[in-house]
Amino acid sequence: MTQTFLLPPATAVRMIWARTGRFSDDPHSQISAQLSEDSLRNIRDRAETDDLERKYIESAIATMDSTFRNLDIIHKGRELNFKENETLRQAYLDNIKDNFDFGKNLGDYVKSLPTMGLLGAGSVTLADELGIKEDVWAFAIAAAALGHMITQIYVWIMRKRMQKQYIAQDYERSMYYDQYISRAAATLTSLYFDLDRLHRNVFGQPYPVDAEASDIIGEMLKGVRPTFCPYVHKHIKERRVQAKQWTICETGKPDATKTCPIWEG
Repeated sequence: MTQTFLLPPATAVRMIWARTGRFSDDPHSQISAQLSEDSLRNIRDRAETDDLERKYIESAIATMDSTFRNLDIIHKGRELNFKENETLRQAYLDNIKDNFDFGKNLGDYVKSLPTMGLLGAGSVTLADELGIKEDVWAFAIAAAALGHMITQIYVWIMRKRMQKQYIAQDYERSMYYDQYISRAAATLTSLYFDLDRLHRNVFGQPYPVDAEASDIIGEMLKGVRPTFCPYVHKHIKERRVQAKQWTICETGKPDATKTCPIWEG
């Protein structure tokens, strides 16, 4: 026997990636992880009938367990990044809310200025005697209009700032997720090379493949990577991304050249 028939390196990599479904609360991911673990136990049992397979499989499973531990650490790091980002952005949003409340209070205060002068005992009679009642009420109307305008301006500004914060948070979470996938890809690539070395040591030659490890793993993870527009990082830095086009930026829609107002291609 010159190669394993039970656990090729590429198959082992796919199995350990499926096993990361243990990190998720999703039932389908959990089932996928369980199936992977069951298959690996079955492979270990079948390897008992062949000395070379048994020697290779035992070392391969130990290497896979070590890789799974590394993937677990990487995943926990991603979750910590998410939590810290949420805490940071919530502090920003709380600050915006405080400013929003201040603007509303300021508008209400401006509206109430004439009323404060008219509520005192005898104030209306005094205004009549001095012949300024019409001016007072005109001022009251102007103050009410100004207060309303201040409130609306603050509402508009604060909503824009909140939208910016939500975009920033979504962007940063996607960046953390992309980092997670990249680190996972590097770890799985390392696993592939470790298994290939084990295969060479046991069977006397590398496992024959038609593609490079990076291509195999890249294709495996292709569907889970973020699909950012190629200009998103530049435009986020320049603060040019608006809420109405964020979907295009995040998904990298093919028709962005026709629908995105800040496309540079």
